[in-house]
Amino acid sequence: MPPEKVHLMLKYKASWVEPVVGRKDKVFDVYPEESIADWHKRTGMWVD
Repeated sequence: MPPEKVHLMLKYKASWVEPVVGRKDKVFDVYPEESIADWHKRTGMWVD
């Protein structure tokens, strides 16, 4: 299980969508600076 989830592009979500955001989750209105690969490496989820 990942230690956190990333919710991105929330600025453009449908008005009826209510994201389920966990305590450790990251939330972004648009794209974060961290790449998907970097997130996997930082959280120990990277597989070669």
